[in-house]
Amino acid sequence: MQKMTRERYQDIMNIVVDTMTIPGAEPLRGLVLGCGDMLAEHTMFVDSRLPFAEVDAYDVSSHSMESAQKLTSGLGLKVNYEVADVNTLELPPNRYALVVVFHSFHHFEQVDHVARQINHALLPGGVFYTFDYVGPTKLQYSERQLLFARNLLRLLPRNYRREIAGTVKDSAHSVPPDQLSPDEAIHSDQILPAIATHLNVVWQYNWGGLLYPLLEGIAFNFTDSPEDQTLLRFLFDLDYALCQAEEIEPNFTITLATKR
Repeated sequence: MQKMTRERYQDIMNIVVDTMTIPGAEPLRGLVLGCGDMLAEHTMFVDSRLPFAEVDAYDVSSHSMESAQKLTSGLGLKVNYEVADVNTLELPPNRYALVVVFHSFHHFEQVDHVARQINHALLPGGVFYTFDYVGPTKLQYSERQLLFARNLLRLLPRNYRREIAGTVKDSAHSVPPDQLSPDEAIHSDQILPAIATHLNVVWQYNWGGLLYPLLEGIAFNFTDSPEDQTLLRFLFDLDYALCQAEEIEPNFTITLATKR
């Protein structure tokens, strides 16, 4: 397993294609859990190198599915939409070549059950892909995350700490819980352990333990200038090093895994 990689911006589809080992004659079926409007998810199923015969998609919101249906039907992608609670789904065994969960896992309550079902439903040679928040529950950052963010914030010049309202950010804080929806990051800290338990992780980038509390509300100050990009690269490298060394917990993951 490649636990961490420094190359966050690799083309994920290239890795999916290289990892998938489904026989060419096999009609490819995909699965999306917590599909929402499918704006991001659909891109995984329209690559000419992996022609999908059909995709099953589940979400609790029928309204979101209406938008998703318009999008995918316009692309000629056959998607079977169903309103359902992902937490209670019992998926068919060995059915899907690709399972996608994009920014939805942290809304699931039964994280371990969902990870187990994903492994159960994957075909041998299939791939699971997720891009999600995996940090502390309810966005309540750990003391280590806040300590590093606050110390580094003091070193940033004032022009980088300007907030939209015109004030200057002088400290890092967690999001007040009463400002969050009831299902926001309810068991987010269980996602990475559940994936590692039930699937075989083959590629992973974990990050954001520093960057998320540090740059929240001020990231727009960084421009395309060489100076700003150099500073951003330093911050990303520092964030990578801290997460890699387990000095702080990551807040986000991009993970590809196969059937265990």
